[in-house]
Amino acid sequence: MVKAKASKRVFVYVVVLILVSMMVSVFYLMRYVQNMLSRDARVNLTEIVTQNKDVINSKLMVEINNLEVYSNSVTKYLQENQPADEEATRALISQFGLTNSDASISIADNKGNGTFAGGKEINVAGRSYYKNALVGRQNISDKLLSRLDGAEVFVICVPVYLGERVSGTVQKAYTEENMNEICALSLFSEQGYMCVINSDGYVVLHTPGRQLFLNSDNYYRDIYETGNKEAAKKLEDDIKLNESGFMETELNGQRVFSAYTPIENVHDWYLVTSVPTNVVTANGDRVITMFYAILFFLVAVFAGCMIYFVSYKNRQKRNIETIAFVDEVTGGDTYNKFLMEAADILADRVDKHFYIVKIDINNFKYINNYYGYAFGDSVLKKVYSHIKKLLAADERIARQSADNFVLLLEVVAGERINELLYGIEYDEEVSIYFSVGVYSVTDQNESLSLMVDKAGTAARAMKGEMSRKFVFYSDYFDKMTVYNEQLKRAVKKAIDAKDFFPVYQPKVNVNTGEVVGAEALARWRTKDGKAVAPDIFIPMSESTGLVADIDMIILDQVLAFFKKAIDNGIPCIPISVNFSRLHLRDSAFLDKLSFKLQQYHVPPNLLEVELTESAIFDNMSTIYEFTENLRKMGLSLSMDDFGSGYSSLNMLRQIPIDVLKVDKGFLSDTRNEADGERRDIIFSSIVQMVHKLDITVVVEGVETAENVELMKNCGCAIAQGFYYSRPLEKEAFERIFREKTIC
Repeated sequence: MVKAKASKRVFVYVVVLILVSMMVSVFYLMRYVQNMLSRDARVNLTEIVTQNKDVINSKLMVEINNLEVYSNSVTKYLQENQPADEEATRALISQFGLTNSDASISIADNKGNGTFAGGKEINVAGRSYYKNALVGRQNISDKLLSRLDGAEVFVICVPVYLGERVSGTVQKAYTEENMNEICALSLFSEQGYMCVINSDGYVVLHTPGRQLFLNSDNYYRDIYETGNKEAAKKLEDDIKLNESGFMETELNGQRVFSAYTPIENVHDWYLVTSVPTNVVTANGDRVITMFYAILFFLVAVFAGCMIYFVSYKNRQKRNIETIAFVDEVTGGDTYNKFLMEAADILADRVDKHFYIVKIDINNFKYINNYYGYAFGDSVLKKVYSHIKKLLAADERIARQSADNFVLLLEVVAGERINELLYGIEYDEEVSIYFSVGVYSVTDQNESLSLMVDKAGTAARAMKGEMSRKFVFYSDYFDKMTVYNEQLKRAVKKAIDAKDFFPVYQPKVNVNTGEVVGAEALARWRTKDGKAVAPDIFIPMSESTGLVADIDMIILDQVLAFFKKAIDNGIPCIPISVNFSRLHLRDSAFLDKLSFKLQQYHVPPNLLEVELTESAIFDNMSTIYEFTENLRKMGLSLSMDDFGSGYSSLNMLRQIPIDVLKVDKGFLSDTRNEADGERRDIIFSSIVQMVHKLDITVVVEGVETAENVELMKNCGCAIAQGFYYSRPLEKEAFERIFREKTIC
């Protein structure tokens, strides 16, 4: 009995000892789990802030490089004009500044006199960014007040050289919104916070619209005043030593992890990324509580805990990476992840040759408008997944924005591009066309963002060339950039000098020979009498928005032509004036038209507002209201290039146009008699349908007697083309306008 009791006591002691040992083990295990979670969160967050710093560095360097390209243009200008002394140099710098088209860029001479577009001048001699650039250092300023308009701006400044000597500077001002957009401080969506501070702790940039961690404009002060004195001191010391670091703080009742690191290419800027611990350690406290609650099952729970811990650790990392690196549309890699991984691959695989490829879906706006945005998103997913599964180990793809994809490839050839882009099965019967630009990587140290930009330039050059599979970037594009910049300046000068003028192409009734109208077409003749072809200056003007000014110059001269005819008692016929799609986005456009008509005392029924079919299609959400307002003013709407777009018949149903100009493709020769009959049937049917809608039909590109005969057979009366007359200058057209006949 005694032995039994002794044995029982020993057993109890052993059990108690085991339980105590297990409790102690669990306690230390929990502490270990908590420390591991904190360490993993620290490592992951530190990696994220470092990667984002690299992205910010890359984007800022693109801005600096762009400004240096502009600085080189100033240097070239100085070299060409060979100033005799410093005063002449300053005069040339000021003169060049007046030609600048970007209102945010100014050029300063070596006395600090800065010149903006339009002649505005300020002196920046006292600015630190100017002083740094004057001694040859490109730099980015902290936030400061603009002396031009008092707004808060950042300034990037680079030197301008003449020979080995700095003769001035080029500086560009960025609003806080601009700089936030460049730095893309948006990694953790609504759950985290990123900011850029200087060595004094003042916040230079921060995540837009977030006040979770900021109470003032000084980060040190916020950390200190919320009871984190040691963390604030360590942060301040690390930043003064230009070192990276990590801290855990209590802010507004919330535990927060923060990682910080210097931004190398910007003096005195540091990136700080903060995330609530409940974002990166979700369920952590619950895991620990669960362990304590099931203490009696410690052995089983311990094994389960370790399994859960490993999976949780991986899930935690995946959660952070998903927020930062997963594209919301395709579910694949984001552009930021592409930049980081591609940079690593180029650095590690120096023995391989790579290509940066930019892909743009040419007709994606049409797909969205016609099939809906949900279908458009499904197209993007299918394109991404199809290409992704065909890539090699060292190749990458990401959606850059909208319908643009960027790839890193080892092999680029026609067969490979066909394999990647075509043969994809979609949910609808739809044709998709791509523009593909390729940049051959010759220098792995070149900015990756710049490589992507160059591939994009090549892709844009391919638009409209269905016969080509892709276009390689070459020095030609650099030359074209310079040429286009020079052309843009020349067009701006021509607009200021009113060098643009209209020529008039008559519209003729094929049955009577009577001139019943005309179209005014923009032409440009330089001061030395040279004519510049419209297909040279019109595309550039449309891409830069200058075409809107050209349209208004042509309108003024057409209305002046009408006024002269009215004053002389000449009966007038309508003249159509082409307007760019840009006017459709100008809410004041119709008011401008009304004012012009009143200014010249021209009846509105004499003016036709002519828009292309594509311009109307691209603005379907606003075109109906626009058309109704035109009609209320007494103006008529003419749709040009009918039949060259995607959905012409559908537009006729929705938009009450007055004049339909049939594309000359309907008159083109056919390969055989059967094709000719089909063409005649289609053309005749369109004319009959349009006439029933009470729409006037004008056929463009009429060049032969056969074209005229086809029109007569199909019941179409009004022709415009070389068969009757080429576009005529005002003096030659005045006789035709007066007599209403070509002969």
